[in-house]
Amino acid sequence: MAFTYDLSTDIGKCRLRAADAVSGAYAFEDAEWSFFLSEAGTVPKAVGMALRALLVDAARRERSYSVPGVDYDDKGRVAAIKAALATLGEGSPTLTISGPATMPFDSAYRNPITGI
Repeated sequence: MAFTYDLSTDIGKCRLRAADAVSGAYAFEDAEWSFFLSEAGTVPKAVGMALRALLVDAARRERSYSVPGVDYDDKGRVAAIKAALATLGEGSPTLTISGPATMPFDSAYRNPITGI
């Protein structure tokens, strides 16, 4: 698999923004960065996609346990990735759902069949 780190390329810029620039310990192959770039269209959005992919993987693998003499907790990884997304401005999209409010003069509005 390929790893390149050249800041004159979009892949290199993605690697820099996502701190994925160490050749021996990188998270994504060049082909994966190319996919993120083609899907997202811009470097910042591609980095957001990549971090969300890491977030899903971290959440899926999240573990915490304790046995005599050993405490293991990697739940901080999910929080760290969420913080990175927020810092880069690529957090989860916000969804607002609103519905019509009941009117005090319209009793049939609450239950149109019985009027209660």
